[in-house]
Amino acid sequence: MLNPKFDYGCEVRVIKNIRNDTYQGGQTKGELLVRRGTCGFVRQSGVYKQDQIIYQVHFLETDIIIGCKESELTLASLVWVTNEFEYGDSARLKISLSVAGELVASKGELTKVLSVDRSDPQDILYRIQLGAHDLMVPERALIAGESI
Repeated sequence: MLNPKFDYGCEVRVIKNIRNDTYQGGQTKGELLVRRGTCGFVRQSGVYKQDQIIYQVHFLETDIIIGCKESELTLASLVWVTNEFEYGDSARLKISLSVAGELVASKGELTKVLSVDRSDPQDILYRIQLGAHDLMVPERALIAGESI
């Protein structure tokens, strides 16, 4: 028997982006529903496929209710370090970048975030691709940019 980690009324935070898996009406498949770090309140929990606990979480800011896996949630009271960008976000370089002394990107160049490395909350890194180069850059090297 599975025991829920979070009770009714418990404030929780999503630790990964929640995208539409086609079960959320009025949204397209893959559309971002709730951004990582957003807090909500548990309304109820249930078991899915006999081995996963799913929580119905109400996100008050957007007034949306979504089913979340236990592995996607943490207590809202725990320390959380926010990051500026997420997968798919557009960003501009605040600096020029070189690899082995060769300039690969100029300041102001537009790129897309491919992944986020939060393993060191004091130095969040972003994977971006510029031409043939797949690079990890610190948050301080990017600024929000228009869509690509």
